[in-house]
Amino acid sequence: MIILRTNNHLEGWHHRLNNDLNNVVHPHFYLFIRAIQNDYAYNSAISSCHLANGVLPPRKNLYVNRNARLQNLEERCKQQTLTLDEYQPKRR
Repeated sequence: MIILRTNNHLEGWHHRLNNDLNNVVHPHFYLFIRAIQNDYAYNSAISSCHLANGVLPPRKNLYVNRNARLQNLEERCKQQTLTLDEYQPKRR
């Protein structure tokens, strides 16, 4: 299970939507609808590719290692081999 700790995926979606709208602050209603439809088509294509081959895009080793370290700390805290005072500074 992938735990999201940031909103980078939302930032990326918002950037892609703004590019579809040509960075117009207040787009025409039908232009906005077309951009949302394009976004839906893009997401559907990406989802079907992931479902077809069963492979998610690779994650950077930095984030894989960071998640493993955090999960290890969480498990140690649950097993009470790590006190809360020791856990807090290490989770950063």
